[in-house]
Amino acid sequence: MFNIQKYLRHVVLALGLAAASLTAGASVLPTYKIGVADTATKDIAAIDLVFSSIDGAASVTAYLSHFTGTALVELDRQGAVSDKAGVFSIGNAGSYNDLYLGVDGPFGFDLNFSESFLGFNNAADNNGFFSIVLYDSLGEIIGNPSGELQFSLTNTGIDTTSNSSLLSVTAVPEPTDWALMLTGLVFVVYLTRRNGRASVRAIAQA
Repeated sequence: MFNIQKYLRHVVLALGLAAASLTAGASVLPTYKIGVADTATKDIAAIDLVFSSIDGAASVTAYLSHFTGTALVELDRQGAVSDKAGVFSIGNAGSYNDLYLGVDGPFGFDLNFSESFLGFNNAADNNGFFSIVLYDSLGEIIGNPSGELQFSLTNTGIDTTSNSSLLSVTAVPEPTDWALMLTGLVFVVYLTRRNGRASVRAIAQA
């Protein structure tokens, strides 16, 4: 008789191999959704987005997009910073790059990193350090001088450090990852139901 459990194990293995193959050519880094809801009580007047690097690091670009809430006003920029069609780009070229933005109310935005550093052979395992520093209305740093949110880019991924609750961050998988998981689930359910019906017919005919 048809062994459905054995067949399903083969299906799951095949899906795993397919996922690995597709992921190799698809986006594997999440989108980081960053926001702050209360700027008045905490007197948050500005944010500084800093992307620093060291010699021998892979070339990486941070993208800021999908801004929501109160508009952020550019106050200053330095280094590898550009903007186009509502998207800011900050590179890690050189030792220091930063974008200084004025804040006048609750805001949010998406943060993405280019993936050229994944698998990069960097002996220091450091391909850049992206941080978000907060300032009050007097120009004084709020909280950690190194940033209330920090993203350390290793050779294999990103380590995120949150130093307070002033800035929220949520990592959201890319749509390609969700689509792959959903496709696999639908495929397994379909095969299970199809082969279940085949087994019932085989028993009825025996």
